Amino acid sequence: MKKILTLLLMFVLLAFSTTVFAGWNDRDIVERIRAVGNTPSAQKKADRIFLEQAKMSPGFRRPVVAIVYENNAKTKYDKAIDKKLFEYLDAALPMRTYELVDGRKCKAMLAEAGIEDLAGAERSDVIAALAGSGVDYFLYLGVTPVQVKDKSSWLAAGKIANTTLPFRIIDINNNKYIYTKTYTESGKTMSAIGGVGSKSVTMEIITRVGKLIQSAIESRMPK
Repeated sequence: MKKILTLLLMFVLLAFSTTVFAGWNDRDIVERIRAVGNTPSAQKKADRIFLEQAKMSPGFRRPVVAIVYENNAKTKYDKAIDKKLFEYLDAALPMRTYELVDGRKCKAMLAEAGIEDLAGAERSDVIAALAGSGVDYFLYLGVTPVQVKDKSSWLAAGKIANTTLPFRIIDINNNKYIYTKTYTESGKTMSAIGGVGSKSVTMEIITRVGKLIQSAIESRMPK
Protein backbone atom coordinates (compact mmCIF):
# COMPACT_ATOMS: atom_id res chain seq x y z
CA MET A 1 0.00 0.00 0.00
CA LYS A 2 2.83 2.35 0.89
CA LYS A 3 4.52 1.74 -2.47
CA ILE A 4 1.28 2.49 -4.30
CA LEU A 5 0.80 5.76 -2.43
CA THR A 6 4.40 6.74 -3.16
CA LEU A 7 3.94 6.04 -6.86
CA LEU A 8 0.69 8.03 -6.93
CA LEU A 9 2.38 10.98 -5.21
CA MET A 10 5.24 10.90 -7.71
CA PHE A 11 2.74 10.83 -10.59
CA VAL A 12 0.84 13.83 -9.20
CA LEU A 13 4.04 15.84 -8.73
CA LEU A 14 5.20 14.99 -12.24
CA ALA A 15 1.85 15.96 -13.74
CA PHE A 16 1.84 19.22 -11.77
CA SER A 17 5.35 20.20 -12.86
CA THR A 18 4.57 19.34 -16.50
CA THR A 19 1.41 21.46 -16.40
CA VAL A 20 3.22 24.42 -14.89
CA PHE A 21 5.99 24.25 -17.47
CA ALA A 22 3.54 23.93 -20.36
CA GLY A 23 1.56 26.86 -18.98
CA TRP A 24 4.70 28.97 -18.94
CA ASN A 25 5.38 28.28 -22.61
CA ASP A 26 1.77 28.97 -23.61
CA ARG A 27 1.49 32.30 -21.83
CA ASP A 28 1.57 35.56 -23.72
CA ILE A 29 5.18 36.76 -24.17
CA VAL A 30 4.31 40.19 -22.74
CA GLU A 31 2.81 38.62 -19.64
CA ARG A 32 5.92 36.52 -19.14
CA ILE A 33 8.23 39.52 -19.53
CA ARG A 34 6.27 41.64 -17.08
CA ALA A 35 5.82 38.77 -14.62
CA VAL A 36 9.51 37.94 -14.16
CA GLY A 37 11.05 41.36 -14.72
CA ASN A 38 13.31 42.99 -12.17
CA THR A 39 11.13 46.09 -11.80
CA PRO A 40 10.09 46.43 -8.12
CA SER A 41 6.42 45.79 -7.41
CA ALA A 42 5.98 49.34 -6.08
CA GLN A 43 7.24 50.75 -9.38
CA LYS A 44 4.93 48.47 -11.35
CA LYS A 45 2.01 49.72 -9.30
CA ALA A 46 3.04 53.32 -9.97
CA ASP A 47 3.31 52.51 -13.70
CA ARG A 48 -0.23 51.13 -13.78
CA ILE A 49 -1.59 54.22 -12.03
CA PHE A 50 0.29 56.47 -14.46
CA LEU A 51 -1.12 54.62 -17.46
CA GLU A 52 -4.68 54.75 -16.14
CA GLN A 53 -4.39 58.51 -15.71
CA ALA A 54 -2.58 59.03 -19.04
CA LYS A 55 -5.22 57.13 -21.00
CA MET A 56 -7.72 59.76 -19.90
CA SER A 57 -5.68 62.35 -21.80
CA PRO A 58 -6.71 62.87 -25.46
CA GLY A 59 -4.10 61.66 -27.92
CA PHE A 60 -2.12 59.67 -25.36
CA ARG A 61 -0.28 56.82 -27.05
CA ARG A 62 2.89 54.93 -26.28
CA PRO A 63 5.03 53.43 -29.08
CA VAL A 64 3.86 49.88 -29.75
CA VAL A 65 6.55 47.20 -29.80
CA ALA A 66 5.77 43.72 -31.17
CA ILE A 67 8.07 41.09 -29.67
CA VAL A 68 9.00 37.67 -31.02
CA TYR A 69 11.22 35.53 -28.81
CA GLU A 70 12.47 32.08 -29.78
CA ASN A 71 14.40 29.90 -27.37
CA ASN A 72 16.02 27.01 -29.23
CA ALA A 73 18.75 26.46 -26.62
CA LYS A 74 17.53 22.89 -26.08
CA THR A 75 18.75 22.65 -22.50
CA LYS A 76 17.17 21.37 -19.32
CA TYR A 77 17.10 24.93 -18.01
CA ASP A 78 15.46 26.79 -20.92
CA LYS A 79 12.97 28.39 -18.52
CA ALA A 80 15.83 29.92 -16.51
CA ILE A 81 17.27 31.34 -19.75
CA ASP A 82 13.87 32.85 -20.57
CA LYS A 83 13.52 34.48 -17.19
CA LYS A 84 17.00 35.97 -17.19
CA LEU A 85 16.58 37.55 -20.64
CA PHE A 86 13.08 38.77 -19.76
CA GLU A 87 14.48 40.64 -16.77
CA TYR A 88 16.58 42.79 -19.10
CA LEU A 89 13.75 43.28 -21.60
CA ASP A 90 11.40 44.37 -18.83
CA ALA A 91 13.93 46.87 -17.50
CA ALA A 92 14.73 48.25 -20.97
CA LEU A 93 11.08 48.57 -22.09
CA PRO A 94 9.27 50.12 -19.12
CA MET A 95 5.49 50.02 -19.04
CA ARG A 96 5.21 53.80 -18.86
CA THR A 97 7.19 54.24 -22.06
CA TYR A 98 6.25 51.36 -24.37
CA GLU A 99 3.24 49.20 -25.09
CA LEU A 100 4.41 45.64 -25.69
CA VAL A 101 2.38 43.22 -27.81
CA ASP A 102 2.89 39.55 -28.60
CA GLY A 103 4.41 39.16 -32.07
CA ARG A 104 3.11 35.63 -32.68
CA LYS A 105 0.63 36.92 -35.32
CA CYS A 106 3.52 38.46 -37.24
CA LYS A 107 5.41 35.19 -36.93
CA ALA A 108 2.41 33.25 -38.24
CA MET A 109 1.99 35.62 -41.20
CA LEU A 110 5.65 35.26 -42.12
CA ALA A 111 5.35 31.49 -41.87
CA GLU A 112 2.41 31.58 -44.28
CA ALA A 113 4.66 33.47 -46.70
CA GLY A 114 7.23 30.68 -46.42
CA ILE A 115 9.53 32.53 -44.00
CA GLU A 116 10.27 30.28 -41.02
CA ASP A 117 13.65 31.73 -40.06
CA LEU A 118 12.82 35.04 -38.39
CA ALA A 119 16.45 35.65 -37.52
CA GLY A 120 17.21 35.85 -41.23
CA ALA A 121 13.93 37.37 -42.45
CA GLU A 122 14.22 40.40 -44.72
CA ARG A 123 13.28 43.73 -43.20
CA SER A 124 10.77 44.34 -46.00
CA ASP A 125 8.99 41.05 -45.25
CA VAL A 126 8.59 41.92 -41.58
CA ILE A 127 7.30 45.40 -42.44
CA ALA A 128 4.84 43.97 -44.96
CA ALA A 129 3.54 41.50 -42.35
CA LEU A 130 2.94 44.31 -39.84
CA ALA A 131 1.55 46.89 -42.27
CA GLY A 132 -1.60 48.49 -40.87
CA SER A 133 -1.28 46.68 -37.55
CA GLY A 134 -0.53 49.77 -35.48
CA VAL A 135 2.87 48.37 -34.49
CA ASP A 136 5.69 50.92 -34.46
CA TYR A 137 8.66 48.64 -33.77
CA PHE A 138 9.40 44.95 -34.22
CA LEU A 139 11.83 43.32 -31.79
CA TYR A 140 13.23 39.84 -32.37
CA LEU A 141 15.42 37.92 -29.94
CA GLY A 142 16.50 34.31 -30.36
CA VAL A 143 18.71 31.75 -28.62
CA THR A 144 20.35 29.05 -30.74
CA PRO A 145 21.27 25.58 -29.39
CA VAL A 146 23.79 25.77 -26.56
CA GLN A 147 26.90 23.67 -27.06
CA VAL A 148 28.64 22.66 -23.82
CA LYS A 149 31.95 20.80 -23.62
CA ASP A 150 34.04 19.55 -20.73
CA LYS A 151 37.30 21.38 -20.05
CA SER A 152 40.00 20.06 -17.79
CA SER A 153 43.60 20.61 -16.83
CA TRP A 154 45.96 19.16 -14.25
CA LEU A 155 44.54 21.35 -11.50
CA ALA A 156 40.97 22.16 -12.49
CA ALA A 157 37.91 20.98 -14.34
CA GLY A 158 34.97 22.84 -15.80
CA LYS A 159 32.77 23.59 -18.79
CA ILE A 160 32.96 25.66 -21.95
CA ALA A 161 29.67 26.83 -23.49
CA ASN A 162 28.96 28.42 -26.86
CA THR A 163 25.76 29.88 -28.25
CA THR A 164 24.44 32.59 -30.55
CA LEU A 165 21.72 35.15 -29.86
CA PRO A 166 20.37 37.01 -32.92
CA PHE A 167 18.81 40.34 -31.93
CA ARG A 168 17.19 43.00 -34.08
CA ILE A 169 14.84 45.96 -33.83
CA ILE A 170 13.01 47.27 -36.91
CA ASP A 171 11.32 50.66 -37.21
CA ILE A 172 8.13 49.75 -39.09
CA ASN A 173 6.99 53.30 -39.91
CA ASN A 174 10.35 54.48 -41.24
CA ASN A 175 11.41 51.22 -42.91
CA LYS A 176 14.80 50.92 -41.22
CA TYR A 177 16.78 48.96 -38.68
CA ILE A 178 17.22 50.57 -35.31
CA TYR A 179 19.62 47.87 -34.27
CA THR A 180 20.69 44.47 -35.57
CA LYS A 181 23.38 42.24 -34.14
CA THR A 182 24.09 38.56 -33.68
CA TYR A 183 25.86 37.87 -30.41
CA THR A 184 28.17 34.87 -30.82
CA GLU A 185 29.33 34.20 -27.30
CA SER A 186 31.31 31.69 -25.30
CA GLY A 187 31.83 31.21 -21.60
CA LYS A 188 34.15 29.16 -19.44
CA THR A 189 33.91 28.14 -15.83
CA MET A 190 36.67 26.26 -14.05
CA SER A 191 36.94 24.92 -10.53
CA ALA A 192 39.75 23.26 -8.63
CA ILE A 193 37.26 20.95 -6.95
CA GLY A 194 35.25 20.14 -10.10
CA GLY A 195 31.50 19.84 -10.17
CA VAL A 196 30.94 22.91 -12.35
CA GLY A 197 27.59 22.55 -14.12
CA SER A 198 26.50 23.36 -17.64
CA LYS A 199 23.79 25.70 -16.37
CA SER A 200 26.16 28.05 -14.55
CA VAL A 201 28.43 28.61 -17.52
CA THR A 202 25.46 29.06 -19.87
CA MET A 203 23.76 31.56 -17.57
CA GLU A 204 26.99 33.55 -17.42
CA ILE A 205 26.67 34.05 -21.19
CA ILE A 206 22.97 34.88 -21.00
CA THR A 207 23.54 37.45 -18.27
CA ARG A 208 26.33 39.10 -20.24
CA VAL A 209 24.29 39.34 -23.43
CA GLY A 210 21.18 40.41 -21.53
CA LYS A 211 23.03 43.46 -20.23
CA LEU A 212 24.21 44.32 -23.75
CA ILE A 213 20.66 44.01 -25.11
CA GLN A 214 19.28 46.25 -22.38
CA SER A 215 21.94 48.86 -23.12
CA ALA A 216 21.21 48.72 -26.87
CA ILE A 217 17.49 49.19 -26.37
CA GLU A 218 17.87 52.03 -23.90
CA SER A 219 20.36 53.91 -26.06
CA ARG A 220 18.73 53.41 -29.48
CA MET A 221 14.99 52.95 -29.09
CA PRO A 222 13.04 56.20 -29.59
CA LYS A 223 10.87 57.13 -26.61
